[in-house]
Amino acid sequence: MKAITKIAALLALAGSALALPEVETMVEAIAAAKDKKCNIFVDFTGTDWCTACIHLRNKIVNSAEFEAAFGDKFVLVPVDFPRTPELVAKISDEEKKEREALLVSYKIEGLPGVVLMDAEGLPFEVIHGTRRTPADYMPLVQAGLDKLAARDAALALADGKSGLERACALDAALKTLPEVCRDKYAALIAEINSLDPENTLGYKGYGDTTRQRIAQQEALRNLLNSFQGKFSPAELAENIVKIDEFLAQDGLVPEVRQDALRSKGDTYAFMRQLDKMLEAYKAAYDAAPESRTGKILKKNLDYYATHMGK
Repeated sequence: MKAITKIAALLALAGSALALPEVETMVEAIAAAKDKKCNIFVDFTGTDWCTACIHLRNKIVNSAEFEAAFGDKFVLVPVDFPRTPELVAKISDEEKKEREALLVSYKIEGLPGVVLMDAEGLPFEVIHGTRRTPADYMPLVQAGLDKLAARDAALALADGKSGLERACALDAALKTLPEVCRDKYAALIAEINSLDPENTLGYKGYGDTTRQRIAQQEALRNLLNSFQGKFSPAELAENIVKIDEFLAQDGLVPEVRQDALRSKGDTYAFMRQLDKMLEAYKAAYDAAPESRTGKILKKNLDYYATHMGK
C-alpha cells in the first residue's frame, strides 16, 4: 500500500504545466520540430519511480526560467522505463529492446538522461543526470545549443569545397560534437569516406565499435539478469565463474569489460570478500578510466584507500 501511495504521489508531482511542447514518439517529435523550426529534447526517464527524473521534469524543465530560455527551442519526447506492472505491460518487447539499445548507444548509465537532437533527429549533446536548480541545469542545455551552432558553422565552411578538402571540413564539423553523437551521422560519414578513399581521416568502419558495444552490452545485461535472486554462497560463486567466462571472450569493448568487472566486484561485495572486490574494481577502472563509470570507480577507490587503507 505504501508503494502504491508513493507512486501516486510521484505521478501527482509530475503533473504540472509543461514548459516544452510534448509528443509521444520520435516520428511525431521530428515532424513537430520541423514545423516549429526547433530542436528535440529526448528525455530518458522513469516516470513512475525515478525521483531524480521527476525532479528534472517538474522542478527544472517545467520551470518558468527554463520556459523563458528554451520554450521555443525544443519539443520534448519522453523515452520511459517504467516499473509499475500495468505501465510495463503497455510496452512491447521490441520497443523495450529499442529503448535499452538507445541507452547503451548514448552511454546513458543511469536515469535521467537527455539527448538533444536537431529537427532531423541528429544528436548534438548528451546530458547525464539532473541538477539542483534550473540555474544549474540550463547552462548544460545552452552548451548543447552552442555545439549545434558550431556544427552548422563548420558545415557551412564545407560548402563549395571538394575532394579531401571537403572531407576535412566535414571531419571538423563532426568533431564539434561529443564523440558519442558522431557515429549517428551516417550520411556525413559515408560522404567523408567517398571523398577520402585512402582513409587518411580514419572513418572506414566508423560506428562498428558502437554496434559491437551495444551487442556486447545486451549480452552482459542478459547474463546479469540471470543472476537475479541468486544470493546463496554457492550461487554467488557460480555467478563469478560466469562473469569470468564472459570476460574471457576476445574483442570486448573497454566499457563493456569495465561493466563486467564492476559487476564482479559487486558480487564479491555480497560475498564479503573485500580484497577481491577491490581487485575487481581496480581492474574495472583500468579498463576505461575516462568513462563516466571509470570516474565513479576512481572516487570509490580513493575513498577505500583513505578510510580503509586499501
